[in-house]
Amino acid sequence: MASSSDIGVDEARDRAVGIVADAVGELMRFWNFKPSLGRIWAILYLSPGPLDAEEIEARSGLSTGNVSMSLQELLQWGVVKRVPVSPAGAAAGVSSRRRLFVAETDMWAMVARVFRERELHLIERTIAQLEEALDLLDGVGRGAGPTAMLQSRFLVTRVRNLLELAKTGRRLLEGLSRTGSVDFTAIRDVLRVRS
Repeated sequence: MASSSDIGVDEARDRAVGIVADAVGELMRFWNFKPSLGRIWAILYLSPGPLDAEEIEARSGLSTGNVSMSLQELLQWGVVKRVPVSPAGAAAGVSSRRRLFVAETDMWAMVARVFRERELHLIERTIAQLEEALDLLDGVGRGAGPTAMLQSRFLVTRVRNLLELAKTGRRLLEGLSRTGSVDFTAIRDVLRVRS
């Protein structure tokens, strides 16, 4: 591996941006997002000025279609913004129709939005499914033999424990997305061994 003294300034910068883009892309893959989303966001974040799709394509090595689709998804998530051509750019002959993009730089705003849009949605769906299961179990085992009643009661207790955990998780994520802080006391209490 060449040291930074063995290569030019521009090459060192390009390599460093590539390394960061790869790292953020892999992080996004871990969170079940497409790596291209992380690559493009990182390239925009590390750019001192807005970039158009062609510049993003050249810097990322991604195809035109991948850049286009990824930019649309990043815009929907609110982690990339479209910006107008600056007056200086317009004076220099840059078309005002040119689509320029910048990265959202407020890291917490991005994380909080993902929590609200994705994780909270998943927890809400889980809560609804657990409540549906409890509705199905309501009254099951009544009038049956003692073994069936005990099995039903055991199942209801376990599902209620899961429901309480999911509701506590929802409260924690809501608080985290609003304030940026979490009190884990509530989740610790729910996770204690129960019968």
